[in-house]
Amino acid sequence: MQRRAFLAAGATAAGVALGVSRSTAGTPGMRREPTGVLMAGTPHETPVYVVEGDSAGPTAVVVGGMHGDERSGYLAAERVADWSVDAGRLVVLPRANRVAIERDTRRGEGGDLNRQFPPGARPTTALARGIWDRLVEAEPDVVVNLHSSKGIYGTHQEFVGQAVFPTAAGDAVAVAEETVATLNDAVVPWYMPLHDFLVGNVLHGTAPLLTHKVGGDLGRPAYIVEATEFLVDPETGARWTERAATELLTRHGLERTGEDR
Repeated sequence: MQRRAFLAAGATAAGVALGVSRSTAGTPGMRREPTGVLMAGTPHETPVYVVEGDSAGPTAVVVGGMHGDERSGYLAAERVADWSVDAGRLVVLPRANRVAIERDTRRGEGGDLNRQFPPGARPTTALARGIWDRLVEAEPDVVVNLHSSKGIYGTHQEFVGQAVFPTAAGDAVAVAEETVATLNDAVVPWYMPLHDFLVGNVLHGTAPLLTHKVGGDLGRPAYIVEATEFLVDPETGARWTERAATELLTRHGLERTGEDR
């Protein structure tokens, strides 16, 4: 039973060009081999996955692992990279900040990677420039950036978990609202009302974050998905995050094939 129906019944009773690289191993636990590699020959070398549908359709870019200690974000991105799609194209960078992930730290070499994307200017480090160039090359119709946070947005000061942050472009705000409603109805358990997802502040391209830059420089719908780590294990966070990505991308016309769902 979906949680809203459950609660109602109870009340009545009482989310660089690619080149094939034989030297780059796939991400741990993944079935699909990488299509190419970003930052080859550097400490930041990391696989990129491109999933092509049989028919024409939208292009989506999904990024995980910007912060190395946000496990549910990159675990969910790895799962997205294993999807198949009927139409369109899916470009996935599951472990964007390889050094930080290996260290299990928020920051990698050069500091906080997700503060290196100033709108209207070139990204400030080689890794950030590599990510941005690959994203622009993909000509995305939508971008989804998967993270996690230690606390809950609106409850714990300075933390942003259980929120989806849309850009102002297109119908991104409405899509975020629909996605959040689905997550709260069908994914978050009824007995965890504190963990309801919210729509976060709209991203207008005013801060040096990747998703801000997508909205400000490219004018594309884009989203930050933030699952919380508060009373939630990484596996559950990854499952919630992957579902958020599923809902967002489906609403932008890019659906997983039935056998992968």
